[in-house]
Amino acid sequence: MGIVTLGALKNIHRKKIIVADVDGTICESCTEISQEMAQQIDCMVKAGYQFAFISGTPIPELKRMISGRLTEQHHLLGNNGTNYVACSGGVFNQIYNYPFNSEEKREIIAAFEKLITAEHLTSLTTKEDQLQDRGSQITLSILGRTAPKQLKAQYDPEGQIRAKFITFLQKHLNPEKYDMKIGGTTSIDATRKGQDKAFGLKSFLAYHHKPLSEVIFLGDKIYPHGNDYEASKIVDSIAVKNLADTLGQLKKILNKDDLHQ
Repeated sequence: MGIVTLGALKNIHRKKIIVADVDGTICESCTEISQEMAQQIDCMVKAGYQFAFISGTPIPELKRMISGRLTEQHHLLGNNGTNYVACSGGVFNQIYNYPFNSEEKREIIAAFEKLITAEHLTSLTTKEDQLQDRGSQITLSILGRTAPKQLKAQYDPEGQIRAKFITFLQKHLNPEKYDMKIGGTTSIDATRKGQDKAFGLKSFLAYHHKPLSEVIFLGDKIYPHGNDYEASKIVDSIAVKNLADTLGQLKKILNKDDLHQ
């Protein structure tokens, strides 16, 4: 398990489950997937693959960004996989959800508000758009989730600013109780300890009685503090640079017979 290249995977013919991060991997933050990406995913599902999207983004947004463009069955693993909704024929079926209780929300929001005050973090949109209660995840989108994409992309492309902010949060929020990860382009996601994308993947696969060995995971934040990192520890994973890279990797997977020629 870990970061791999497709050419090095000897068992690629047995991998029929594709799980992808969303922001920066499948589409830009807050935007719908492209028609070309949607067509590629639909083609893969028709060819026998299961396709799941795992993200810190909440389910309503994933429906807008992804499901509106897809015609084939797919799986939405919102809030890092703590909220699973299956989509088939335009019908959404809630499978499971693990929301915070009120005390957990209070603790996390208080810590984020201390960070906002200490670092003078000003939203370019609204306060509610900056600090979001997603049910099973609390997310700080530093500039605001719906802030201009170009400004968000320029803010912290390497994650160094947010890594410093996570160190601050760990002094005010028990790291034995909560996980804090870099997500999206300007966000930090807080979840229960252990309820990261690895947890989301395991829960999804356990529900479908499928082994980890059948999965290929694609993500753009497979590095320490990145919210794709934990998933890469348990399944074969491809680190992608951007949407074009993801599209190219998906085409290679679909045409896997060409990889070893």
